[in-house]
Amino acid sequence: MRSISFALFFVALVVLGLPGGRAAHALDEIVGQARAVSGDTIKIKSIDDGKTRRIRLYGVMAPDRRQHCETQNGEPVNCGYKAFDALDTMIRRKRMTCVDLENDSTGQLTGTCYLGDKILNSLVVRDGWALAYIEETPDFLGLEERARAAGKGIMIYRFEKPWIWRAEQEKAKNGN
Repeated sequence: MRSISFALFFVALVVLGLPGGRAAHALDEIVGQARAVSGDTIKIKSIDDGKTRRIRLYGVMAPDRRQHCETQNGEPVNCGYKAFDALDTMIRRKRMTCVDLENDSTGQLTGTCYLGDKILNSLVVRDGWALAYIEETPDFLGLEERARAAGKGIMIYRFEKPWIWRAEQEKAKNGN
């Protein structure tokens, strides 16, 4: 009986988020105003604790701000900056909520962010400013395909997938 009581007490600590339970240290959500850092990453200042956190939108990846694309005529276009500008315009001066916060394989905080009842992660893919990052989830792949078919955002250009471009930049930086 004593071990059952202890087990119930421990479960209560976790569920209620009291000291000692995992939930006491987890960050469930962040609500505040944000600004874009790139086409798939924001900085949001929490209205609860005043801290600013950097969050990459889970399941999507936009070109790096330094990444260029090409028009059909081979002219370079800074599509990374275009993606950044589009995200910044979407979120400027708007209150948002980010949930499902976890660190990705590189240690960067990721999450699903909402503008009212709209999922920001979906919006950037639907509008053609980011790609579905299927290493994390295939959830946005249909939106990417529709944006590509409609010629939205950066989908009108030729470009290297952002994760491939970043890997190539890293290789070049390391001299490989």
